[in-house]
Amino acid sequence: MNLTRPVKVILYAAFIGLLLASYVSPLQQILEDRARISTLHSDLATLEKENVANERLTEELQTEEGVERAARERYGMIKPGEKVYIVEE
Repeated sequence: MNLTRPVKVILYAAFIGLLLASYVSPLQQILEDRARISTLHSDLATLEKENVANERLTEELQTEEGVERAARERYGMIKPGEKVYIVEE
């Protein structure tokens, strides 16, 4: 089978084109994933700060003083015999 030179060039070009086209989608995905990395790092930092705050709150609620403070602040509870004064700003 003796193909002329222009036909060979066209076949090689078509093969190279198909090969490159098969890499477009994975390359786009890689670029999108790299762009998301900074957003994910930011989200991670925010979640780590929230975890630290939640751990402190958990430790605080392990003590009697912490439970009392939470009951007073969150639920407006008072001890028997105490009076509550509400100061409006």
